[in-house]
Amino acid sequence: MKKLLPFFIALALLLPFGSLICRASVPAPTDEWLQDNYSRREVYIPTRDGVRLHTAVYEPKDSLLHPVIMIRTPYGIVNSGEKLPGSLRSWMKMFALNRYIIVFQSVRGTFLSEGTYENIRPLKPEGASWSEIDEGSDAFDTVEWLIKNTRNNGAVGVKGVSYPGFYATTAGLCGHSAIKAISPQAPVTDWWRGDDAHHNGVWMLDIYSFASSFFRVRQAPSEKGPERVVNIDRDIYSYFMQYPDFPSLTASFGERIPFWEEMMQHPDYDSWWEERNVANRLHDVRPAVLVVGGNYDAEDCYGAIETYAALRRQSPDTHAYFVYGPWSHGGWRDSKYSGLGDSYFGEGSTDYFVEEIEYPFFAYYLEGKGRQPAPVHILPSRALDGSTAYDANQDWKVYSEWPLKERKEVSFFLNGKKLSRKRPCGSPKARQYVSDPADPVPYMGKITNGRNKNYMAADQRFTESRKDVLVYRGEPLKEDLLAEGPVPVHLMVSLSTTDADFIVKVIDERPDGYRMLVRGDVFRARYRGSLSHPEPVTPGERTAIDFTLNDIAHIFQKGHRIVVQVQSSWFPLMAMSPQFFQENPYTVQASDYLPCSIKVWNDSRVSIPLIPGV
Repeated sequence: MKKLLPFFIALALLLPFGSLICRASVPAPTDEWLQDNYSRREVYIPTRDGVRLHTAVYEPKDSLLHPVIMIRTPYGIVNSGEKLPGSLRSWMKMFALNRYIIVFQSVRGTFLSEGTYENIRPLKPEGASWSEIDEGSDAFDTVEWLIKNTRNNGAVGVKGVSYPGFYATTAGLCGHSAIKAISPQAPVTDWWRGDDAHHNGVWMLDIYSFASSFFRVRQAPSEKGPERVVNIDRDIYSYFMQYPDFPSLTASFGERIPFWEEMMQHPDYDSWWEERNVANRLHDVRPAVLVVGGNYDAEDCYGAIETYAALRRQSPDTHAYFVYGPWSHGGWRDSKYSGLGDSYFGEGSTDYFVEEIEYPFFAYYLEGKGRQPAPVHILPSRALDGSTAYDANQDWKVYSEWPLKERKEVSFFLNGKKLSRKRPCGSPKARQYVSDPADPVPYMGKITNGRNKNYMAADQRFTESRKDVLVYRGEPLKEDLLAEGPVPVHLMVSLSTTDADFIVKVIDERPDGYRMLVRGDVFRARYRGSLSHPEPVTPGERTAIDFTLNDIAHIFQKGHRIVVQVQSSWFPLMAMSPQFFQENPYTVQASDYLPCSIKVWNDSRVSIPLIPGV
């Protein structure tokens, strides 16, 4: 199949929407094969300031020269004893079968690596001295050691998902000539605008549990990471309702967690956040870059989209590629992945990605095999009920750009209870609801002890009985609609207070009534003019709120309906707004939070990016 891949890519590029045929996946290597063909050694690689980084190197036992593939992680290295790690039999199988030198490294200050750990450590200023360190310099020093101390062909690739995706990005900026290709996958990129910690400056509460261990100060190298200092012993809705403001939430840790407190000192997008946004530094990138993202990624959907967009803006000569599928966070590494909860997307997409997109990318740049990959691979989702098996790979689209310039942003107006393509006539009219911080809208119908990633594609009918959720329902579609790209939102609202959040959801309603969430996100009214210089809303005044939902890739099928919901809380996915303007909302006590009466006017609209010709 790999020999035929260039033919299929060429064929797909000739078509507006390339379809791919069914295929059999590559068998994974067995434990016996790995033991016969690989050896493992643990080393401490020195960096320029004397700090040593704990590294596991898996090397083919033959005497040939091989490419290096490296993952740098803050989550520790698997101590597999006599067996080699399971990743070599699953999502790393293509690199093992093709006998790459496979390297896993704990980044500075984590587990057995020496030094001090810093969350989203800023890159050192341009023109800084060679002796200064950052994540890029550690990657440089590691690659320098690997080139001199392994049987390699002089070519290194770096990849990683989530936080390791951040380290893949920084490795690509380090300037080492041996790094030929990187793949940031769901990379942590901007913890204020859109990744794990915040969405458009609104605090995502799932970071609380993560922070209770990962943000703690590490005292010394250890085989174990820091333990959590909190225990969520009930459903997260009732748990967080007992800590409804940031003073009480912070106190619940029982100890100081400096990075958590530091984030609270920077509620707006200021220079502190800007220097931690690696997407600001993606100019003149030398290695080829394969950016991978999941359309239903609850952690870092934004990071993938923004990393690719920033590369196109700042480094147009870089060989940059983009892959976007209907996956949860890292779902493209799970060969059994077929959807989220009761939302079914079809079979086979993850094996196809691992075998026919990711490996051929690295093989081309590290081995000189095959042809240059297609620029963009997109696999849109469908709202399927899972009653029959479905081959997801028939929906792959191969493009030369993302998002497509030919997309048509079609406005759907929030008119009465209808979602209409027709602009409302006459004087504007409004629907009204009250957002009460004492009774926030739950993010799921059934809430568990931890955040459920299935919320990204969950049925939204559980909100029907609430008076603080506005629902706008379209007519049944007469044909399939392919929607691909960012989703602009224009709300005209009036508030009784000086601030509030606005959550907008785009939903695919199946004929059986199931309302699958396709995309939802939040924007805080205080940032409508500037992310860095917020301002209060004038109560009672019609106010425009404009923002953009993350890119979607979805086929709204004939007979389905497009539905939009508007609300002002999504709890405890994200922290409640005090609903009045405050310079730093993280200082406000819950007793001071205000209910807000909100009007949404019928000249509000959501623009769906439709691709013509479907």
